[in-house]
Amino acid sequence: MAEVLVVDDDPDIRMLVAFALEDSGYVVRQAEDGAHALGAIEAGAPDAMVLDVMMPGIDGFGVLRTMRQRGMAPNTRVIILTCKTEERDHLRGWELGADEYLTKPFDPEDLVARLAFLLASTTEELTARREAELQKAELLDRLEAAFNRPRPRAAGTGFETLQHRF
Repeated sequence: MAEVLVVDDDPDIRMLVAFALEDSGYVVRQAEDGAHALGAIEAGAPDAMVLDVMMPGIDGFGVLRTMRQRGMAPNTRVIILTCKTEERDHLRGWELGADEYLTKPFDPEDLVARLAFLLASTTEELTARREAELQKAELLDRLEAAFNRPRPRAAGTGFETLQHRF
């Protein structure tokens, strides 16, 4: 069965995730922060990683960035599991090479199902999915910018006259 590295500074979250994964037949290793995660990856690349973002020292985004810069574990599937719900956080995760993004609180069964999906997917399928997510985020940014742009007032709309009457 596949080996999964669970990285989270909260021991309760680590244990919950580890229990759900082990119960589904996965071999689980754990790391309490980004530095320990990088050490665990150097010792042997896991098939997948469940990675928290907000951790002391090296955060989850830093782990992903370091992995990609050093060419570490290029075939490791990465699920970000975090409290960060902002669209720009999702975008950052996709840009750094995450394969999935889940927010806390989460359903352990959903996590297991998504992990199984990732492990069954080809690298090409995951790359195409990541690119689609990045394109979607870019489109949302452009739409948001278009709707937030100040619009010039048309001269002589009659509104000015109404203001003076009241």
